[in-house]
Amino acid sequence: MTCTSRHPEFQIPTDPHGKRRYESAMRHVEAAKKAGKSTEEIHAIFKKVMAFDPSDIDSIPKDEAHAKYRAAMIHMQHALKNGKSSEEAHAIFKKIMAGEGSGHCPHKG
Repeated sequence: MTCTSRHPEFQIPTDPHGKRRYESAMRHVEAAKKAGKSTEEIHAIFKKVMAFDPSDIDSIPKDEAHAKYRAAMIHMQHALKNGKSSEEAHAIFKKIMAGEGSGHCPHKG
């Protein structure tokens, strides 16, 4: 299935977070195409991912496909709240996403 609808050209974000969000949106689009979703559904998925606010943990799906990302975001937010720098928090996020976490969580909740 290819997109044949006419719409304005999308400007790919140039900031690191925007680029990652775009890459994620495209992975979601590919999965939706494989699942046989309609063009309208695919566009809605793309828009939803691009509008996603990663600081809103409750908006992250609680399914198996998003479990690692959700855990990484929770740990990253806790690190920031506990005074870690953004570099340290990103390192924690990347470690969890790479499957290199020890399973030890020093915070409660």
